[in-house]
Amino acid sequence: MRRVLVVSPHVPSRELLRRILEAPDLSVSATGDTDDAFSALTSRPPAVVVVDLRRPDEDHPLFLGLLRKRHPRQPVIALVPGRLRIFDGQHERVVEAHGETAEALHQLLAALQQAVQELLAQELLRLWRPPVGRA
Repeated sequence: MRRVLVVSPHVPSRELLRRILEAPDLSVSATGDTDDAFSALTSRPPAVVVVDLRRPDEDHPLFLGLLRKRHPRQPVIALVPGRLRIFDGQHERVVEAHGETAEALHQLLAALQQAVQELLAQELLRLWRPPVGRA
């Protein structure tokens, strides 16, 4: 079963993200502790890491930097105010969702669900793609 790890310092946000991302073929775990997140990454790397940076917290921007340094190929989605930063292991792109309205939050969460599904599909393609070698 493929895994998604949600890292958020805010309990209600963490639970909301976990519930939104739940799917029958997906195991979603969530933590607010960056040390627990690194332990989970080391013991059993998830397919995607979702990091919530929308609330001020000292540890989580640092966590994101360390994550990108220690696991440079790890797909990561960072939620920052008004946008998603989506890193697929090679390239980064940004999805904008401006505003403080319920509609903007809905757009952000829908974009998050779509981004997770895209990254999971890319993971499957990497697993199924035959190795390329010299003839």
